[in-house]
Parts: sequence; structure tokens; C-alpha cells
Amino acid sequence: MKKLFLMMMLMVFGLALVGCQDENNPTNDPIIVDDTYILLMEAEDLSGMASKTKVVITEDGSLNLPTTYKGVNITYTSRLPEIISNTGEVTRPSTCWIESRDQQGISRQDLVGLNDNWPVVLDVTLTLNGQTRTAKLLFVVAPREGFTCNNYKG
Repeated sequence: MKKLFLMMMLMVFGLALVGCQDENNPTNDPIIVDDTYILLMEAEDLSGMASKTKVVITEDGSLNLPTTYKGVNITYTSRLPEIISNTGEVTRPSTCWIESRDQQGISRQDLVGLNDNWPVVLDVTLTLNGQTRTAKLLFVVAPREGFTCNNYKG
């Protein structure tokens, strides 16, 4: 289903681009437009860092985020740069994300640790031949050992 949707989107986008006059491509060559779009899509998939976005990050250090792919320039903007920098350096926090409590604000043993890990979003910008795509990556970062948890939001 996902592939069918992607193919349909590629076709619609390709037809829309073919119908538009591009000052950087006066002949409106559809092969150039389609190749650029495909490279942007590939770069977006590669920058997804599947090995890091599907697990909890438990160590400080670099995520080794790619910055180029077949001519595509890739830049990142972190929404929590103190935890993951714009260059992909992880610095685990010393506190939990949100302290888990029940609806009355009382700590319960079965909720301990529920919201300790920090969700960190990186906005990704992919640029090639004057075209730009944006994407978002979600990483989950565990706090340091012996962290404190006083971030209750009731």
C-alpha cells in the first residue's frame, strides 16, 4: 500500500513539474526533473538512520548523519540541540523527560520509568538542483545513569 501511494505521488508530482516552466531548465526536460526528485527521495530514505531511529540511544557520541548523497546536500536542525546537536552529536541528559504519575499526580510503581526517555526531532532539509524537500527524524534518547526525575507535568 505504501509503495502504491509513493508511486502515485511520484506520478502526480512528475506531471505537475512537467507542466511548469523552470527557469533553470528552459527545455523543461522531464528526465532531469524526475532524476532530481528521485535522488531527493533516496537521500531522504538514507538520512532516515533506521538503525538509530528504531532504538533508544543509550550512549553519547556522533550519529554520523550523512550530509551529502549523490549531489544532494543534507542539513539538520535539532529541536533539542542540547541533547542532539545540528551535527548529530548526542549528549544524554541528566534528567528524565516527564515524570510519570497517575491522574491525581501520585507516583505509582507501575508507572516508574514510563516517560524517562527523551523524544528528539531533527528537521532535515534536502537540496538538489534548486529543489528542496523536508523531512523529520524522531530519535529517542535515554537519560544518563542515576538521572533525576522532577519534571512532572500534570
